[in-house]
Amino acid sequence: MGMIMSETKTPPGAGFDALDAYRRMFATAHDGDAAWWYLGTMFVEIPGYLPLPVIQAETVMIYRTTTLSNDAFRMDWWEIGYMRDLATGEVAQTWTNPITGKTVPSPQKFEEGPAHFLIQRDGAGLKLELTQPYARIESVSVEFSEADGRILLEQTERKVRGFPLPDGSMPSLDSGDVSPARTTLSILSSRADLAKPSAPSSGAYDFELRTPPAWTGLAGHGGRAITRGAMVKTEMHAPLNPIGWRRLKTIFPECFEGDEIRPRWAK
Repeated sequence: MGMIMSETKTPPGAGFDALDAYRRMFATAHDGDAAWWYLGTMFVEIPGYLPLPVIQAETVMIYRTTTLSNDAFRMDWWEIGYMRDLATGEVAQTWTNPITGKTVPSPQKFEEGPAHFLIQRDGAGLKLELTQPYARIESVSVEFSEADGRILLEQTERKVRGFPLPDGSMPSLDSGDVSPARTTLSILSSRADLAKPSAPSSGAYDFELRTPPAWTGLAGHGGRAITRGAMVKTEMHAPLNPIGWRRLKTIFPECFEGDEIRPRWAK
């Protein structure tokens, strides 16, 4: 389901074009693909306890831009990742819940998308429409700000999310097996780098679920789950972490051709 964003904020007298800056910071000014590396840690916040670190997620996100007109483009998004054990750094197998004392199987991998944004100029701002499988989009907002020659693009997406059930099926978005979610991406680039076709960018990614994932055994304890980490734009076929890249190739052989990643834009 798509949602037209209500507002894009840019600094007064910004002196840059929001549509062009968004495209170069996220991806590239030309039609093509751009890759991001992400490593984050999931914390579960349960009333009465300190935030509890659970697991890490290491992913590669691919954004593909396609020009629609001088005032609009489409940006497709696809992602694969795997879960890392906090103690060993290896692919996660199990997790011992310190609150319940129980050891439970851990998810090992995930694939997100393909989803897509339609982005168009709207005066000095933008209009966005997000279409994402197994999600009901409630709102999307983007805000630009600038300090000391650095441009901050902060995008917040509020939605209801469904995730695979134990039998592998996807729940109805009207069932009790989904959760309100919020995704926030904070991306930073140099103003000078906006002149480059693909601006070097990095920042932070924050994903919040209103309730802890069912697999943790904490869904009935109240609280929430937050996965937070660093994201860095990188070359398509020159990964920042060769170990993680090798693991992704092993876990998702269908998504690679030799050492080159092949996003599954059609599934």
